[in-house]
Amino acid sequence: MKKTIQFTIKGNPEDLEGNPVPYVRVVGRALWLPHAKKYHAWKEYVRSIFYRNNPEFSSEKEQPLTTKISERARMSITIFWVNGVHADPDNVFKGLADALFANDKFLDGAFESHYASDGKGRVEVEITLNHRSQ
Repeated sequence: MKKTIQFTIKGNPEDLEGNPVPYVRVVGRALWLPHAKKYHAWKEYVRSIFYRNNPEFSSEKEQPLTTKISERARMSITIFWVNGVHADPDNVFKGLADALFANDKFLDGAFESHYASDGKGRVEVEITLNHRSQ
């Protein structure tokens, strides 16, 4: 059965009107570096917003969603940047997938970005579960 989830992530954990935080590859000792801590805080922030807007999902799991060949998903995001100092949109998409999906192997998606006319950074997210179901 197809299900669509929509929510908005305002700013980031350090600045509710700032730009979203991009994916950071962290391995080994790099886990304790400032950029890795900032990325980890971003993922927690994203999940807290997801759970607040979708209480039907269990908040006991680190990542609330998953995909498999029979249960594909699609995530579309629209990013609104505060200014010209921002990440690549594909890295924001990857960071959201990393925060929300335990397995994103069968996650399709799209992203677009704009400068926020109101000067407030945010990401509008739409996730369709079982998007290829007949």
